[in-house]
Amino acid sequence: MFGRVFQKTWDLVNQSLKLRLLRHEVLASNVANVDTPGYRRKDVPFEKLMRAYLNESPLPLRRTRSEHFSALRSSRKPEIVEAEELGTPNNVSLEEEMSRLMENHLLYQATVQALIKEIQLLREAITEGGK
Repeated sequence: MFGRVFQKTWDLVNQSLKLRLLRHEVLASNVANVDTPGYRRKDVPFEKLMRAYLNESPLPLRRTRSEHFSALRSSRKPEIVEAEELGTPNNVSLEEEMSRLMENHLLYQATVQALIKEIQLLREAITEGGK
């Protein structure tokens, strides 16, 4: 039981860190291309992708009708989307991108800290359980 709960937490944190890292790369690319004519800013819809990940069922269910949703986890790659035109030639605002980068970095660090805390709790449960 405890192992399954920890595995679910580990999988969730792993997915979150992967998406945060991908988003960091995309936002850094936006900053690097702030002066590139015609460049359109891109982003990773983190919340949307995590919501989809959480709603997917890990159970291998069988579809009895074609109208039913598939409950199988998809192995599709995260989507990178281009933002709508903001009126500037390359639609990248350095200030906004730096703000998004910092927010993403802080959330990445918070996720890592949560993982560290989870590992500490697991370690404590193992060592205290052995007494």
